Amino acid sequence: MTSDRTEAVVLALRDYGESDKIVTFYCPAIGKLTGIAKGAKRSRKRFVNKLELFSRLEIIFTPPTRSGLARIVEAELLDPFITLREHYDRYVAAALISELMVLWTRENDADQELYPLLLWSLAGLDQGRPLLATVILFQIKLFGIMGYQPQLNGCVVCGRLDAAGSPHAFSPGRNGLLCVRCRPGAQAGALLPISLSTAKLLKNAQDLPREKLNRLRFSPASLQEAGALLHGYGQHLLQREIHSWSFLKSAAGQ
Repeated sequence: MTSDRTEAVVLALRDYGESDKIVTFYCPAIGKLTGIAKGAKRSRKRFVNKLELFSRLEIIFTPPTRSGLARIVEAELLDPFITLREHYDRYVAAALISELMVLWTRENDADQELYPLLLWSLAGLDQGRPLLATVILFQIKLFGIMGYQPQLNGCVVCGRLDAAGSPHAFSPGRNGLLCVRCRPGAQAGALLPISLSTAKLLKNAQDLPREKLNRLRFSPASLQEAGALLHGYGQHLLQREIHSWSFLKSAAGQ
């Protein structure tokens, strides 16, 4: 069977039997790819110190069979992002990003913007960028790529933006802000609080190219607000719990 070669980032892996591993990657031109690495747990050459969470690799693989799994033939380490596995707080931030990538993507369905965003986020965490800010920026860009960019420049119903001193709210069900006038018809429990300054920060993040995102500065209050809002919005869209979030909150002292 013909083998293919691609760059890939390890999103998830688990033991399979006594000597094999099941590995989920994200690849630039393929999208999500899940494969079996035969003998990976015993390998002293092909896979040793390579099939690690968050590592950037070049892999050689044969296409998926009827089982739905590709066969991983060989791997070459390009960037280990080793700091992400050496420091717990960075590990849980990277784990959240990986979990979101697994949940939001499908096998063999690539998006040309997702892989650079994934690398930007992991490299930033590896280099010591602020944890919560990096995860927040990853999420706001992810929602836009996936077609769920929230409306943050005005009320989703009337287009107005409340004055700076007014209490603002975000409606996951409406995909955006609700002003004071349009809020009474919404379910109170489904609304997430957000200040005007946080809304503007997130709107700037939507508009800025990836290479300029590090110019944005979040206050502690904005980090807490934006993190809770994007987590709640993501859970609403996915209709499931995002398990790594609670670990990140604890690691970040929130």
